[in-house]
Amino acid sequence: MSTTTGNGVKRRDFLKVMGAGGVATATVGCSGDKVEKLIPYLNSPDHTVPGVSTYYATTCRECAAGCGLVVETRDGRAIKAEGNPEHPVNRGALCARGQSALQGLYNPDRYRGPMLREGGALKPITWDQALQTLATKLGEVRSRGQQSGVVFINQHEQGSFPAFVDQWLGAYGMPAHLSVDAEAPLATIAANREAYGVAWPTLDFAAAKTIVSVGADFLDGWGHSVPQQLGWADARAKLTDAPQAWYIGARRTLTGLNADEWVPAKAGAELAVVRALLGAVGRNTGVSFAQAAEAAGVSAESLETLATRLRSAGPSLILAGTTGPDAKAVASAVAELNQALGNVGVTVKPTQAMLSWERLNSAAQLRDAVERMAAGSVPLVFVRGANIAYTTSSRLDVAGAMAKVPFKVAFTSVVDETSDLCDLILPDHHALESWGDAEPMRGLLGLQQPTMDPVFDTRATADVLIAVAKNDPATAARYQVADYRAWLAARVPGGNAGLTAALPTAMISGASALAAPSTVPAARSSARIDAVAGSGDFTLQVYFSPTLGDGRGANKPWLQELPDPVTKVLWQTVIEMHPETAKALGVAQGDHVTVKTEAGEITAPAYTYIGLRPDTIAVAAGRGHTGYGRYAEGCGANAFALLGPGEDDAGNWALTQTKCSVTKVAAASRVVTTEGSARQHGRGIARAMNVGVLLGTEEEHGHGHHEFPGDASHEFLPGL
Repeated sequence: MSTTTGNGVKRRDFLKVMGAGGVATATVGCSGDKVEKLIPYLNSPDHTVPGVSTYYATTCRECAAGCGLVVETRDGRAIKAEGNPEHPVNRGALCARGQSALQGLYNPDRYRGPMLREGGALKPITWDQALQTLATKLGEVRSRGQQSGVVFINQHEQGSFPAFVDQWLGAYGMPAHLSVDAEAPLATIAANREAYGVAWPTLDFAAAKTIVSVGADFLDGWGHSVPQQLGWADARAKLTDAPQAWYIGARRTLTGLNADEWVPAKAGAELAVVRALLGAVGRNTGVSFAQAAEAAGVSAESLETLATRLRSAGPSLILAGTTGPDAKAVASAVAELNQALGNVGVTVKPTQAMLSWERLNSAAQLRDAVERMAAGSVPLVFVRGANIAYTTSSRLDVAGAMAKVPFKVAFTSVVDETSDLCDLILPDHHALESWGDAEPMRGLLGLQQPTMDPVFDTRATADVLIAVAKNDPATAARYQVADYRAWLAARVPGGNAGLTAALPTAMISGASALAAPSTVPAARSSARIDAVAGSGDFTLQVYFSPTLGDGRGANKPWLQELPDPVTKVLWQTVIEMHPETAKALGVAQGDHVTVKTEAGEITAPAYTYIGLRPDTIAVAAGRGHTGYGRYAEGCGANAFALLGPGEDDAGNWALTQTKCSVTKVAAASRVVTTEGSARQHGRGIARAMNVGVLLGTEEEHGHGHHEFPGDASHEFLPGL
């Protein structure tokens, strides 16, 4: 067996470093050529004892939720992240992405310092040179009167930084920044604003007798995963009064697998199903159960059973998270259903809103900015954290558009497809190295503090912007602070003393600075689509990877190694299809198939999954990178290549937008999975019983198993 991977990392060296002290030493000391020496402190800083851990409370930035963290450091290095048990958002829990923040901190593919493109290649420069270059370019734009055409794109985050950057841009006469997040459920957010007046109300799972999800995988990736998982666990832990759960959708997600009933509705027919349910509770929608059942390809009886339960069982919680062209219409219909059933204020609580997705821009507004770049009307682009060259359709051609911008600046910490297009790299601190704040809910200010000194020669973006402004006579008077920490402290209740006193818990009562109203031009509707289109026998459903998200986690080996909770696949992209579909195509698991749409095609191993409609093909996004470091490049295929730039009725990129064809090719490979077999083969490894039997209120009837169409034989096979 070879001891060297395709990216040049030797297994022998990797194991040496892992033995030296875990993730911190592994990612700092590991390179493709050799293992460097690990040097301990010669003089320990104050308040540290060699070998004794120190703990820092801070805020997680791996997604928009703003969970509380407690980071363990030893000898000046962060070595473990856990949830803060005192934080009301995550109550001590932490998802895999939060745990993997350490691998972003120590990632060997982070920029070591500032870089400038010279002769077509990025070359290291000093910070003095970098700041002078940025100041010169800003002066050139201002002297030409082109400030209004500048674009600043930031990976969406809550807290005061968005307001800070808008104030900085305003001081130079530039428009407010674009705050983008490919994973944000924009259709649901838009419907929530119209129906409830807030972007995201608190969802009380424990108060519901029935929980219905219409395409919303609330247990893994949709919404605020950690608090939703905690709420679900609390609700289902009630043995005598636990809510019944229903899942409506073409693919059975982790939420669908945890549901009591699955209604496998066709992709695009969810609106008809919700409208039929609305009609059953007294709203005039003109859609009958028979019509909805025919459109969705499900039984009318199942819909009638659900409607009966919604009318009679008490409070319910209904959620929408579809990704088709009518996603907002579905979410609006679900909000109306919650209102009709009296759920608002009981299970849906707008007065206790989550603030994670305030001031979020749409994919349509991002597309509009890219089109302005392509037209040559953007003189200067700033990008911070957002990998828009990967998380957009190839037909949008971000690379081609950015090539027409005279100067591009990236504040990105790690190499990615977008920063590779830029001319000046001003690498940002990692979140575990920097100051900041978050306001996950009204009145609660979560603080973000450095847990260790910077690993590389990086600087906080806010500190860079302050330094440039202070050296500019036109803006110096507005920035009389030493750095971003001082700017932040001035806005925390109690000032610097209040900030310092709150750091042990990283929480304080207060509010973040308010971002300026967006001055981003309204997006045109040229990319709006009305229905799933294209040629082919199957509907394509692209979904965000539960572990890698929109691809931002692909450079962390922990997340690559973590099996998908449904397919159990890791380090690989697979094409999911129903067993009956695979049989009709003459495809066995592991055979390579090509999925083709009008936008593009990818080839990957087939994976048979019983929890998928036979007329649907599903592919997880997040892999197939071309410029995101050694752990992401060359790993899997990019599912986004199959999608055009089509947008839903909320201006979000529609992930379920096209038909596709599937063709078997003359190749095969073993599916990389932790699951040896999906069946028990009669061995009774895991058994199930009704709750009533467990409580002694019912009798157990037999030990048979349920059969369903397409289920494989459960007959025992020797050797398994």
